[in-house]
Amino acid sequence: MNVNIKDTITLSDDNSYVVTSKANYQNGIYYYLVDIDNMENIKFCIENIKNTSLIEVDDKDLIKQLLPLFIEATSKSITKEDIDLLLETDEQ
Repeated sequence: MNVNIKDTITLSDDNSYVVTSKANYQNGIYYYLVDIDNMENIKFCIENIKNTSLIEVDDKDLIKQLLPLFIEATSKSITKEDIDLLLETDEQ
């Protein structure tokens, strides 16, 4: 599975999500997803062992461990063009 930050994926709930961050932690690849149509709907997922799908993570302690990793990964992946695009959207 080759999922990257800024990719859009559709989960089994038929909602489309943007991959806002991706982190490697304890031999797993985790994703922070935000629903395109409802930004309050977020998901934390891990690639399954065979790397063919994503599995939702509900473990709050694990999520607390992942959040700093997600922040670091996101800060490295955001470009000036991304910020400019956000600013243009806010001005409209």
